[in-house]
Amino acid sequence: MLEYQVPTLTAILQLVQDSETRPSSILFFPVFDNFETSESFHDIGMPKANETNVVGSISIVFSWDTLLQKILPNYIKGMICVLQSSTGQEYSYSVSGNDVTFLGGGDLHDPKYDEYKEVVEATLGNTEEEIGQVDYLITYTLVMYPSEIFESVYVTNRAAIYTSGVVLIFLCTSALFLLYDYLVEDRQQKTILFARQSANIVDAMFPAGFRERLYRSHQNNANNKKSGSNVPSQRNSASDEGTVQASNKTNRENRGRSQSPSRRRSSTMGRKIATLQIDKFMKGIRSAPKDHIPTDYSYEDDKPIADLFLDTSIMFADIVGFTKWSTERSPNEVFRLLERLFWEFDELAVQHNVFKLGTIGDCYIAVTGIPNPVLDHASVLTKFSFAARDKVREVCAQLDAEGLDTLKLDMRFGIHSGAITAGILRGTKSRFELFGDTINTASRMESTSVGGKIQVSAETAELIRSDRREKWLVKRDDIITAKGKGRLQTYWVEPFGSRVSFSDEAFDHAPGNNFNKLESQPSDRYYQHEYDKQEEKEGTFADEKV
Repeated sequence: MLEYQVPTLTAILQLVQDSETRPSSILFFPVFDNFETSESFHDIGMPKANETNVVGSISIVFSWDTLLQKILPNYIKGMICVLQSSTGQEYSYSVSGNDVTFLGGGDLHDPKYDEYKEVVEATLGNTEEEIGQVDYLITYTLVMYPSEIFESVYVTNRAAIYTSGVVLIFLCTSALFLLYDYLVEDRQQKTILFARQSANIVDAMFPAGFRERLYRSHQNNANNKKSGSNVPSQRNSASDEGTVQASNKTNRENRGRSQSPSRRRSSTMGRKIATLQIDKFMKGIRSAPKDHIPTDYSYEDDKPIADLFLDTSIMFADIVGFTKWSTERSPNEVFRLLERLFWEFDELAVQHNVFKLGTIGDCYIAVTGIPNPVLDHASVLTKFSFAARDKVREVCAQLDAEGLDTLKLDMRFGIHSGAITAGILRGTKSRFELFGDTINTASRMESTSVGGKIQVSAETAELIRSDRREKWLVKRDDIITAKGKGRLQTYWVEPFGSRVSFSDEAFDHAPGNNFNKLESQPSDRYYQHEYDKQEEKEGTFADEKV
């Protein structure tokens, strides 16, 4: 200190007042006779060398553990500090924030943490660099290492746990999202399937034109309820009624010209009929069925959904011998026959543009000219009957091969043409219904027909002639007597125009002759006499239900 006029530290000492080992040192700081400082020593505020004289000194005695209390923040735990002096002395401390514990002499850190060591010079300013390394100028170095305590606090698997948790949450969320998406998609598919099934049921129950009127009227009724007014519904009802009257008037004019085939097919008026009819259905506004409207709704505020169709043909088809056969069969076998047969009829109805009205027991009812006008409605329904008769024989042959003994079954058909009142009969179970004498007459055509044959009325036969298909017609030899109709002249129809007699007498007494020539499968000749009266009663019952 006196020679170089710089602060000087002593080697590590054990102070006499410390009962335990406690490394300490003494710092000697020179006192000068003036305050002129040298630029080279400005960092420590020392006076210029050789221009001042040391007149005294200040000594400071301190323990190194006290000094180490301030070197680390309070949250740092478990650091090992090794104090090394230039004289070769080494002492180790454990530092945790402000807590310093003397471990002992020497370097006591764990060698496995050597790669993490940090070295800090514990000198007084830059005196060593300024005056050079000398043997009696003691300097200190502080080497810091982490410990197991430090590692346990700061080296943890929490990051992996948190990352795993985040990944798990993400996977769970993704799985839930995918499951939700699947369930929503599955529900949508089920809803779509249910809607399609419901639509198919509605399609089967109501013709397209009437369906549109129901849908539109339901929406119109809802709109009127919101606005508190019934004026739009009444106005549209009046408009619809005017359209119906105009369409019926045009139909009558066209019916009067029906004797001329060329004019029936080529007239512009005929095309207007279809346009007016479809437009009437599309623009008609009616109220919704009772089961779709409030219970306090009154039908007095709206008119029924019903129209008159002047040019239509209706067919009744009944299985001959079904009553006897069904009593000998199980319910499953009965419905097996009916479902397969009527399913085939439904397919044919779509192909021939025929509307299926429904079934009553073993009787299948179809109509043409409703809801859309068909100029050759009688011929279209007759073609459908040809195909249906062939399908009966095909299905019966298949089921007979399966052990149902259906070869003895056959079907008789009856067709009549005329005007029909059609509409939706609203109630708790709304349904599409037909009314009129045309239906009764068609039922009589079926009940007085015979198995495997298609009988048409004189009105239907006239329409077939006007369609230039008179070769289909075979005049029935006998005059039939129909309940409520009296004596009627009817016709058999065959696609190749056979002129064989089909009188009841010939049918009953000459089985196996001319009749078999026209049959691809044997008819129910054996049961014809036995069930004539029974079938007549069933036909009458069907009329009443329709």
